[in-house]
Amino acid sequence: MNTQSACTLLLFAISVSSLPSCGALSAAEAPGDARFFSMERAPSQPVAPTAEAPGVRGEPLKLRLGSVTGSPHLEERVVYRESAHEIGYYREVRWTEPPELFLKRQLARVLFEERGIQHVVGGAEKTLVVKLTAFDEIRYGQHLARAQVVVKLHDEHLVLWEETLTVDRPVVEAKSGDLAVATVQALGEAMQAVVDQIADRVVRELEARR
Repeated sequence: MNTQSACTLLLFAISVSSLPSCGALSAAEAPGDARFFSMERAPSQPVAPTAEAPGVRGEPLKLRLGSVTGSPHLEERVVYRESAHEIGYYREVRWTEPPELFLKRQLARVLFEERGIQHVVGGAEKTLVVKLTAFDEIRYGQHLARAQVVVKLHDEHLVLWEETLTVDRPVVEAKSGDLAVATVQALGEAMQAVVDQIADRVVRELEARR
């Protein structure tokens, strides 16, 4: 290799090494750009009083909360759908933790604190299993927030109730024009509605099998 070729290669290597890496740049920029949202109640919001659950005058209703999981595509980044079959992720709008953890805490709060069902952690009581299959912003057709779950209530031998529940709520842009806040609020309303539907049905199923 002649001297001129060697110098050319050296200059090329120096110029390439001085360029920023796209992957490293994205990773470095993301934490500063991201906004993190939670489904937890603000401390100033009052907790609903514990309701008297059916059956408290006799034997209380009992339930074990089993696994509450989420589909693999649901993660800290907020999901949007441009069509029925295509999903995307917001880089800058994220949850503080995976959505199924919010769902599990809300279920526990509504079932055991608000509905007064006795929380069983062992033995052969009826068990509720929930999988969050959609927690998405729908951007095609109507602008919606969607929460969808697959629910199973079973005992040691049989599935007593199995159903897919879907709740849509409109995304109404706030006066401030902050679409991220409007989307998160609508998703929170959709999740709360799903939790209430689950709790209502669980109480009915447990009462019917007392």
